[in-house]
Amino acid sequence: MKITSSIEYATRLMVSLGKFHGGEAVSSKKLAEIENIPADFVDQILMHLRRAGLVKSQRGAGGGYILALSPSKIKLGDILRAMNGRIFDDVCEKYQSGEKECGRHGSCAISPVWRKLGVLIEDYLDSVTIEQLMGEKTSRAQIFPSPEAEAVV
Repeated sequence: MKITSSIEYATRLMVSLGKFHGGEAVSSKKLAEIENIPADFVDQILMHLRRAGLVKSQRGAGGGYILALSPSKIKLGDILRAMNGRIFDDVCEKYQSGEKECGRHGSCAISPVWRKLGVLIEDYLDSVTIEQLMGEKTSRAQIFPSPEAEAVV
């Protein structure tokens, strides 16, 4: 799993749109200015988010983008999937699919660790909402529910 600039920017755009939720649509140009992201890149990211059903576009005067759902319903994991298709690539899946051959198949000690790690990462990212990431509503306790989880970051 790699956090790319596309994922970082997409998350920032979604948080910005969350702050406008319930109001008027926001143009991609305005979002680019607010987040200091190149306008062409913003358009590409918004296209991915729209295809994933996370944002809606409105045409015409006053047109722009709005969240398709409430900020409390959109998870960080949804954004990563919209941008990458997957959150965590299980190293062993390529061997199981026959894409590559593994001489350790069946006797590998590390394979269960990778699978568990993937589940933990996906579960965590699916527990963090855009609402939690928005402004004053955010507290470390909301995003890091336990001292153990905070220590990992």
